Amino acid sequence: MRSESGSFHVKRKVNDPLAVTENLENIESVSHRAAEIVRQLLTFARKDSVTMHSVPLNAFINESLKLARSAIPDNISAVSDISGQKMVMKGDATQLQQVIMNLINNARDAVEDSADPRIKVSLSLYEPDAAFLHKHPEVTGGELAHLSVADNGSGIPTELIDKVFEPFFTTKSVGKGTGLGLAMVYGAVQRHNGVLEIDSISGEGTTVHVYLPAVHERRQEGREVKQESITGQGEMILLVDDEVMILETVGTVLRRLGYRVVERTNGQEAFDYYRDHRREIAIVISDVLMPVLGGIELVQAIRKLDSHVPVILMTGYDASGRAEQIGDVDHCALLNKPAPIADLSLLIREMIQAA
Repeated sequence: MRSESGSFHVKRKVNDPLAVTENLENIESVSHRAAEIVRQLLTFARKDSVTMHSVPLNAFINESLKLARSAIPDNISAVSDISGQKMVMKGDATQLQQVIMNLINNARDAVEDSADPRIKVSLSLYEPDAAFLHKHPEVTGGELAHLSVADNGSGIPTELIDKVFEPFFTTKSVGKGTGLGLAMVYGAVQRHNGVLEIDSISGEGTTVHVYLPAVHERRQEGREVKQESITGQGEMILLVDDEVMILETVGTVLRRLGYRVVERTNGQEAFDYYRDHRREIAIVISDVLMPVLGGIELVQAIRKLDSHVPVILMTGYDASGRAEQIGDVDHCALLNKPAPIADLSLLIREMIQAA
């Protein structure tokens, strides 16, 4: 009898459109969270694939904040205080951008219930004093870039501060956060020989401090070329990603750079649009892993139309297993995401001009 009753209950739910819709939305939400956990775990584990380059921090953080602001609701006051002192460091741009995005996302969630929600991001040059060096003997001296993200949110209880860097530990409610954000930030800061500190008062807010080895630009040997975002000339970009937030965010950035943007959420939709509007599209930018039709399969389908439109494939996962397959496709480049806006804008211009 229990089996029959249970069966009837399931059938009745299947015939209820509202219940079916709710279940599908729950499945979609869980799927997205699972994908986010996998992406963060891969990044967390990629200790041997860190690529260090010279990073102009002031410009880099300003560009990263432009990308992050689109994920902050309008009711939250988000301000920045970026020092005019030019700072440069050796770092992995992808991991540094993930540090910034994770800290801002944490701050955004922390102020969700605040009456007057505020977030402040600051960057300044810091000369460690004797007390700091005594507390952090791993720091060998020299100037540090001090990045801080402050919020006036719920704060972290004193007894939990030491636990927030542990993988999968989270103070957020069920369904919010993966518990990997601060763990990933901690790992990335360590790999850059930096220091991470948290100041927090329960009920009053939190400030996360990141100290990274850096030099004042004027003290460098040689000159650093400042990376600037390169604007478009009204060309049309076909942008494809199954993550709506990323699609909207990148689309907004590209429009501000002077491009027209058509957005699609899977490769099949993108191919159908490209087939009918191929003469209008200057470049295709697509995620690699998507439902219905993935990015690589999309490029292959486009090439069967005898089209040589340039394509940028972007992925938050390790695509090394398919690197050779991607390399066999002409006029196609692979870019890890989140990519610095300056790097993406430069690649877009280079590929359009070479087409």
